[in-house]
Amino acid sequence: MKNRNGLIHSSALALRLASFADWAFGAAVLAGLAASATLGGRFTTLLLGEDGGAALDERTAGIRWLMVLGIAMAGLIFVMLRALRQIVATVMAGDPFVLDNAARLRTIGWSLVAIQLLDIPAVLIARGFPALGSAAPDAGISPAGWLAVLMSFVLARVFVVGAGMRDDLEGTV
Repeated sequence: MKNRNGLIHSSALALRLASFADWAFGAAVLAGLAASATLGGRFTTLLLGEDGGAALDERTAGIRWLMVLGIAMAGLIFVMLRALRQIVATVMAGDPFVLDNAARLRTIGWSLVAIQLLDIPAVLIARGFPALGSAAPDAGISPAGWLAVLMSFVLARVFVVGAGMRDDLEGTV
């Protein structure tokens, strides 16, 4: 039974747009990293808008580490969005309670764990490169992020139970 719910179709479109934005972000950060390797301190001056003077090398190194962190973030978001798009596709097809969706939710959960753990290197970058100033990340523990992690794993279990119940019901008919 195919789902014709407008919200589901809007969600699928939003996820496609988010995936495109994630790819664009990743490509831009990768291009920035390449430009930083080519232009060195001039790139940092162009990006941050001021000459860091003696701290220019430190700022350039800090920006490069932030870009590496951004590339990791883009990759994790890609994995998460792909799994979510696949879940939405099963909802659109009318059969969301399948074991594959439980695995996809666990993938989302692990991606969210990794994203939360990226706060650790973000804090280390902010502390290790004080010359970054306001460009340094303001990282910290995100209770909402960790709640999303928990919710993903709980929903994965719900999908396992739901798929089992559906299979049991189909076996009795």
